Amino acid sequence: MFDKPSLDTLFDDLRDQYELEPDWEEIQRAAHLGVARLDGGVEIGDIDPRVAELVLRYNPG
Repeated sequence: MFDKPSLDTLFDDLRDQYELEPDWEEIQRAAHLGVARLDGGVEIGDIDPRVAELVLRYNPG
């Protein structure tokens, strides 16, 4: 399960890499969905691969 430090680090990294992308809002939504799925014990699913890689990297579980 994600804790506050891992979420902060994940979203800081996403912001550093993708905040200026035109699809920034979709990237944020994908990150929230990926976190919710992993915290719910479900596979991460088919989300943006840029996001999936970071969500999996920062998943403390």
